[in-house]
This record gives sequence, structure tokens and C-alpha cells, in this order.
Amino acid sequence: MLTWVEIDLNAISHNINQIKAKVKAYNAGIMAIIKDNAYSHGAVNVAQTATNTGVNMLGVATVEEAVELRQAGIDHPILIICGILPGQAETVVKHDIAQTVCTLDTCKALSKAAEKCGKKARVHVKIDTGMNRIGVNYQNALDFIKSALAFPALTMEGIMSHYAVAETDRDFTELQLSRFKQTLSQLEDSGIRIPVKHTANSAAILRFPESYFNMVRPGLITYGLYPSKDHYGLDLKPALSFKTKIFYLKELPPGQDISYGRRYTTYKKTLVASIAAGYGHGYSRSLFNKGEVIIRGKRAAVIGTICMDQCLCDVTHIPGVSIGDEVVLIGKQDDQEITADEVAEKMDTISYEVLCRINPKISRIYVK
Repeated sequence: MLTWVEIDLNAISHNINQIKAKVKAYNAGIMAIIKDNAYSHGAVNVAQTATNTGVNMLGVATVEEAVELRQAGIDHPILIICGILPGQAETVVKHDIAQTVCTLDTCKALSKAAEKCGKKARVHVKIDTGMNRIGVNYQNALDFIKSALAFPALTMEGIMSHYAVAETDRDFTELQLSRFKQTLSQLEDSGIRIPVKHTANSAAILRFPESYFNMVRPGLITYGLYPSKDHYGLDLKPALSFKTKIFYLKELPPGQDISYGRRYTTYKKTLVASIAAGYGHGYSRSLFNKGEVIIRGKRAAVIGTICMDQCLCDVTHIPGVSIGDEVVLIGKQDDQEITADEVAEKMDTISYEVLCRINPKISRIYVK
């Protein structure tokens, strides 16, 4: 095995316990977000760890992700936080999965499927308070919910919203929060009680305790990364390391061009290592001539264009470097560490993308 991902499940448990401690005083439950293969950490293993650590619910993006967990024997409450097509409603109901709704067509399909299966369909209504992605506009929420309650086989389990800029813009986040509270007040005045209320993503968990209601939805912080530079007293441990190995070494004289496009030229006698990771593995092509890796406890520059299955590093300065040496793309080695945030900054993106682009076919090794 030349390239692999290591997942520290103890770090996942640690991070969840940190979140539990932060929201405990507010009596808020936790919905661990494990969509997109648990941010590349492995959905089934993370789900098992999260449920064993005491989360109340799991959040996924698609029907397929939810069914994968059910087929792995996970019977914990699951919510699909994105939309579905009406034809998927029966699968949702059969597997006892809660579904986010924001159209009456989806409500109708779920109710029909539930009647057919002799069950109730559990739904969470998504309220759009300013994200302008999916959701019922907060001004229309009361009418929508009244209409949805008319479907005989629906159980309205939850109501939710999502913040657009909780990590950066306090004023707009507070505006979104006030709109959600306005919706809740209208429901209460109409005698409508919805048990589970949740709006807080990772950034809101850190910055806005008033957004907790009775459930929070940690995503990124579950995996040990922060959505902003301020940690707000939360001591998190990154759970993922991305590693490969050197499989070839070559010494080049000055003036030699390297890799596709000839975008790097040696300026001295250079020992070049070929490592078994490229953009096909999820190591972005945009990191050419600016990425770094760790080999034998020292940083080494990524030089030249990154290829599909390999890239090249300058290891001239590393004593004893050898074929088979471990190479850290993300993670720690000795006293050096490369974080997903560092990689994201060099790619001009966010750590979420850095994690999610790691190829799911790469072997995951789980450490406890």
C-alpha cells in the first residue's frame, strides 16, 4: 500500500465530548454530520464512534448515505439534511429515516409512502432565514407547516435553518436567528409544537450559544478542524492524516525542467523524490510549486506539475532519505505538522474541500 488515510477514532470521540461539554448547560442534543463519507473520514466507522460517544442523531446528505448506515447495522436516528425526489420517498420510509422537507410535493410523497408501508414518515421542516439555498421562506413558514400537517402519515419531528456566515458576520447571523425565532413564535401562537429545533452549525456552536435551541449540528469540528482562526475555548484534535511513500529517487543537475508543462527548473544539483500521490488521490494540482510534505521529520517542497498518481518533491536537504520513506501530506510527523487549513490556504479554498476531495477508494486505516 503506497497511499492511505489514517483516522484516529479516539480524536473523533474527544471532539464530540468537547462539543457535549460546550452545549451541556443549554440541554442541547447533538446531531453529528457525517455526510460525504464523513468528510472523507469514513461514514460507517465515524457513525459507530459518534453513536458510542453519545450523539443523539446522525445527519447525512443523501438517501444512499443513510441506507449505507442502515445496511451496516446502525439503527440510530438519521436525518437526511438535503432534499430528495418524490420517487425516493418509499426508500426513506422503509429504512426509518427522517427527511428534511421544504415542498408540499415531498410531504405528499412521504405521506403516501408511509401509508403504503403502514408507518409514519418523520420530517424536519427547513426554514430559509437568509441562506437562500433550500428551505421555506421564513415569512411563509406558518402556512407551509399548517399545510404539511394535513398529510395524515407525517410526523413533524423537527424544524431547522442554516447560517450563511456564522464564522464571519455576527450581524447577519443574528438577523437569521431572529427570523427563526419569529417563526417559532408564530407556531407557538398557533398552538403548533415541533419537538426538535436546530440551527447551529460548527461556527454557530463556537460563537452563538443562543442558536443552540435543543439540538446542534457539528460538522467540521467533529473532525477536529475549526471554521475560523478563533477556537473559542474548544480543544479539538484533527482525526485525519493523509500519507504516501517515496517510490523513486533521482538526482538532477542544475537547469533541468520537471514534470508536465516544464513549470519548475532545478537551480542546483537536486535530489528529487517521486511520491505516490496526485490529483487522482485528491492532492490538488493547484499545489504545484507551493505545496509541502513531511519526510523524516523535515518539510520538503512539492516541485513541478502534480500528476494524476504522483508528484515530485525536492529532498536534497533530507539526510538518509530512502525509497519507502513515509510522506505526510496532511498530519503530523515528529515535531512537524501540515494541517488541512494550511493546504486549503495554499489552494485558495477551505479545509472542507481539502478533506472531501480525498478519493474514497484510498484505504482508510482506523486507529483507536
